[in-house]
Amino acid sequence: MASTYASVRRKTRRTRRPIPPSESRLVVVGNGMVGSKFCEALVEKGLNLRFRITVLAAEPLPAYDRIKLSSYVEHRRPEKLLLKTAEWYDENRIDLRIGTAAETLDREGGTLNLSDGSDLAYDLLVLATGSRPFIPPIPGAELSGVLPYRTIADLEAIIAAAEGKGSATIIGGGLLGLEAAQAIQGLGLKTAVVERAKFLMPQQLNEAASGLLRDTVESQDIRLFLGKNSTTIERKNEQLTLDFGDESTTTDLVIVSAGISPNDQLARDTELPVGARGGVVVNRHLETSDPRIFAIGECALLEGRIYGLAAPGFAMARHLAARLAGEKLLPLPDPDLSTRLKMLGANVVIIGNPLEEGTRHEYRAEGIYRLILTGPEGLLRGALGIGSWEESGRVLSLFQEEALLRPNEIERFVDEGSLLAKGSIDSVVHWPDHRVVCNCMNVSKGQLAACMAKGCNTAKQLAAETDASTVCGSCQPLLEELCGVPPTTTKPVAARSMMAVSIIALLAVLVTIFAPPPAMAESVESARYKLDQLWRDNLIKQITGYTLAGLFLIGLLLSLRKRIRWFRIGHFARWRVFHALFGLVSLFALFAHTGFRFGHNLNFWLMLTFVGINLVGAAAGIVAAIESRGTSGAALVARRFRPALVWAHIILFWPLPVLLTFHILSVYFY
Repeated sequence: MASTYASVRRKTRRTRRPIPPSESRLVVVGNGMVGSKFCEALVEKGLNLRFRITVLAAEPLPAYDRIKLSSYVEHRRPEKLLLKTAEWYDENRIDLRIGTAAETLDREGGTLNLSDGSDLAYDLLVLATGSRPFIPPIPGAELSGVLPYRTIADLEAIIAAAEGKGSATIIGGGLLGLEAAQAIQGLGLKTAVVERAKFLMPQQLNEAASGLLRDTVESQDIRLFLGKNSTTIERKNEQLTLDFGDESTTTDLVIVSAGISPNDQLARDTELPVGARGGVVVNRHLETSDPRIFAIGECALLEGRIYGLAAPGFAMARHLAARLAGEKLLPLPDPDLSTRLKMLGANVVIIGNPLEEGTRHEYRAEGIYRLILTGPEGLLRGALGIGSWEESGRVLSLFQEEALLRPNEIERFVDEGSLLAKGSIDSVVHWPDHRVVCNCMNVSKGQLAACMAKGCNTAKQLAAETDASTVCGSCQPLLEELCGVPPTTTKPVAARSMMAVSIIALLAVLVTIFAPPPAMAESVESARYKLDQLWRDNLIKQITGYTLAGLFLIGLLLSLRKRIRWFRIGHFARWRVFHALFGLVSLFALFAHTGFRFGHNLNFWLMLTFVGINLVGAAAGIVAAIESRGTSGAALVARRFRPALVWAHIILFWPLPVLLTFHILSVYFY
């Protein structure tokens, strides 16, 4: 175990790429999940080309996923948890200093003194120092066998200490404590959890929801000690005894996972304002009282609150990167605390802040508890669920768009546990894993869900990881809905243009099929004689014929863009409109070349192929325009039919080169 950990540490020691000294110096202190997200946002904004960026990572590894820390006991491979490799920082001109902490801060001189004895100057400083485990003032907490749970190093120490042991007790029944319990169970130890509140996860759940969670946790053979305000730890022989006053328990190990404390010592030492309970005070642009220093993540005190979840920290990271890029931003709003968890066999959904003031509506069934919180006029202000809840993604979308719930929806929820009538939606959130979301790149719902489990939580990140939506973009609304972004009902300009052109093309095809061809002129004096020259004059027929062939070849550029990555110039939606326009123009060229006369034999089949391609293409264009509406019912139905129309369009094209070749040979040689 330790050797595996050390091998990953050795791999991080490398020669750092020199960075031109002319750039402004941006120093990021901390390389946890939020610090890593901030670096990613800097790269997305191109700020790694404008700043000389140095990142100080106190731990001996680059940033890793703390949310999945409990899985480490199964695979014992630190690299499986890494968010970005050391090479990624090198490739993006970021100087990552592994195992290097900032010891002191000289604000006046604009320098940091580092743990390796060196000094580092900065022009801008971002504190992303995160937090440390909160150790309650429990008598006996300093004894051997009492261990914190926070980092990979902590877990390595727990794994080593668990050798030959049979039991462990977790102090802390909140989110972090239950994560620790999950890890301890993975080590095969008999597990108990101690919580000072009367129920589990008191910061996120109400007593009713926690009661159902308690049943699930206890069914995993985990003993719970709830409502234990007074605890002492004593060592007796080879075991530790936890005395709660009214009862006691013995255990081999005690794991402390009772919350976090902000890592704000740098700020304290240099007299930057901090909160009474810790945390660097920042405003809604993440600025401290020093104009050159910012703070993000768990070390930042935003409007008097520390946010211990990853999503609020990520929001801070993106906001600050955008601000440093010069974007004009509104103040950062209160971060969304919505989260989905699965721990110890229980599914937990938290949307917004369901514990704040408001009207509560509950639904209970066997193994299921659901709550929605509404404000004035039915405004959805939060939701909470224990157990399966297929509609939770849709509820999250309604919350984010500040939807007003109708009385019949609330009544249905209380009676049936569902806001929407059965069959009224076909949200991508509910799709089975095998169903294809991106037709162009053949990306399934299961592939996207796997990426989201790895930490991809935006449509842009899913696109970068899977190539979904990178071709035509029609599935981007589905990616956004998967990530909880409210669906839009606004139809894009390109989609409206596509619809208009496709309808005109469809009408033109119908005219081609059903309208009688124009009669030939009976004399040179006839007004139709000049029109007849289109079909009588060989030179004109050659011009119109090759124009027709050229239009179809230009239209094929759309296929090249779809299949060749470096050929993806411009927005696909506009290419698609141009493709439809070429189809429409080709019908006029077809009229100029044939007068819409189908002819006989080879000419008949060639004409039929041309018309068929345009007919199916126009229908596909109309369906594609409907599909671009996002996640509406009509759009989702259109998604099911469009692939068949596209394939029919492609299949009809294949005979065209052969028929066209024989047609040209017959004209010139026979």
